[in-house]
Amino acid sequence: MLTLHPDTSRLVHIMIQSAGCKQLVEIGGAYGYSAIWLAHAARITGGQLTSLEINPKLIEIAPQNVAEAGLIDRVEFVPGDVRETLSTIETPFDFVLLDCWERLYVEMLDMLATKLRPGGILVADNIDPDKEESDPYIQALHNHPLMETVSVPIGRGIEVSTRRLAST
Repeated sequence: MLTLHPDTSRLVHIMIQSAGCKQLVEIGGAYGYSAIWLAHAARITGGQLTSLEINPKLIEIAPQNVAEAGLIDRVEFVPGDVRETLSTIETPFDFVLLDCWERLYVEMLDMLATKLRPGGILVADNIDPDKEESDPYIQALHNHPLMETVSVPIGRGIEVSTRRLAST
């Protein structure tokens, strides 16, 4: 079962608390493992998580796992293709976990950047600057006028980005 790496989960949990993030979005909810971490952090900050998942079977499993963790009151599950459902979510976002098919990351970047509040955090999982398939996303972030980014070698590799407070 591919889930967010435990070390990545802990780091994301710390980041959400440290930044006081309240409006959290998860793209690629899978089985609900990362939703549990995000929802727990949302409980601490007084926030809410919206979890987006395209797979109908997973959208049935994830809420059960989150409910077993006692965090269902902090999560709204939204089924469907994120390219269609993301526009239905209240903005601005404080924090986004991007953990879906990596081939969609570049396509979604502009939409996510404009929905993040200035200073908001975007974490993309499974991004490694030593892997050729990660290059297009990393390059798109470096070229994006609203974003600042850094690769972090934790878990399976993540890219941690923020929407700039001011344009450069």
